[in-house]
Amino acid sequence: MMAQSSELALIDPTKAMPETQEQQHTGPISIATISSGFEKGDFLVREEKGQRVYFDFFEEAFNYIAYKGYIRMPKEEEREWMDQMNHVHASVKGGMKYNTGTLLMVLFRPLEADKY
Repeated sequence: MMAQSSELALIDPTKAMPETQEQQHTGPISIATISSGFEKGDFLVREEKGQRVYFDFFEEAFNYIAYKGYIRMPKEEEREWMDQMNHVHASVKGGMKYNTGTLLMVLFRPLEADKY
């Protein structure tokens, strides 16, 4: 019994964990965002085709969009999307008509070839 336990792989906390999301996606993708700061619910998920769903808790919002196959973008790419969206919103003279909230997270999923 002791021999089996010594054969188990242990995680070395001093070594960096590999980033599974570091892979580059090729082909078309769909993005979704999670934002905060709304009256209808504390968190808003915006996904493909403009669908908006409000949640009271972040975990509910994240689980909802993760269940649909979305994963968080790598940090650099997510930062580029956030910067671009903030730039677009700021470019509207007189401000946006609707509350855009505070963008918290950008997620993506590859589109299947038969859907585009």
